[in-house]
Amino acid sequence: MKQIKAEVINISEVKPGIFNILMKAPYIAKNAKAGQFVEVLCNNGAAKNCTGGPLLRRPFGVHNAKGENIEILFKVLGKGTEYLSQKKAGDILDVIGPLGNGFDIKEGRLAVIAGGGMGIAPLLFAAKQTKNPLIFLGARNEAELPCKEKFENLGKLILTTDDGSLGEKCFLNIPLERVLKENKNAVIYACGPHPMLKCLADLGVKYGVEVQVSLEEKMACGIGVCQGCPVELKNKDTKYKLVCKDGPVFNAEDVVW
Repeated sequence: MKQIKAEVINISEVKPGIFNILMKAPYIAKNAKAGQFVEVLCNNGAAKNCTGGPLLRRPFGVHNAKGENIEILFKVLGKGTEYLSQKKAGDILDVIGPLGNGFDIKEGRLAVIAGGGMGIAPLLFAAKQTKNPLIFLGARNEAELPCKEKFENLGKLILTTDDGSLGEKCFLNIPLERVLKENKNAVIYACGPHPMLKCLADLGVKYGVEVQVSLEEKMACGIGVCQGCPVELKNKDTKYKLVCKDGPVFNAEDVVW
C-alpha cells in the first residue's frame, strides 16, 4: 500500500452517469490483486467550477490493471463521485492502494463470475485472472449495465436484466443455478447488491460450491482505523471484521446474512 499521485490519462462516460477513469499508477498496477480497491481523494485538483469538496476519500474497486495503468468504474451518487466525474486528462489524483484482501483464484475449477449492477466494477480484473470463466452480469436495465463489451472476449457471457431490455428477463441467479446443477466443481466470484450476494451464498450451500463475495460498504479511512465498516461473521474467533481491512472479499458461508 502506498499513497501516490496518479495522472488521469482518460475519463469517459460509458453510460449516463457512469464513468471510467484510466490513470497512471505504476505501483498499484504492479501490486494490485483482483478484488482489491483504492481510496481516492475526490476534491484534490477539482474542476475549476468546483470549490471545496468532500474531506473523506472514496473507495473504488480496481476495475483493471495493465502495464503502468489502472482503471476505476463508478456511478455518480453524491458530491464525491460528482467531483471525480469532472476530472480531465492530465489532472492529478491523490490515491492510496492497493487496499484490502482480494479474491483467492482457484485453478482447476470452473470460474463463475457474478456481478450485479455496479458490482461488476472489480470483476473485470478478476475475470482476467481466470481461464475460460462463465460470466454472469445483471442489472435493472440495459442503461445500468456498463462495459459488457470488455467481458465478451474473456469467457462465455450471460446477461440478465430485471426489465428484459438486455439478455434474459430475470435475476442472474436463475441462469447461474442452471449451471450449478450440471457443474458443482466451480467457484463463484461475486460482487453486487446485498440481496444478490445472499442469494448466491444460499446457492453455494445448496450445491456445495464455494462462493467468494466482495462486500460493498461505506468506508471512511479504508485501512481499518475508523472501524466504520464492520461485517458480522459466524464461527469465528471475532464476531466482527472490517470490510476494508479484512475484506472486501469474504467466503460467503462465513458471513451472517
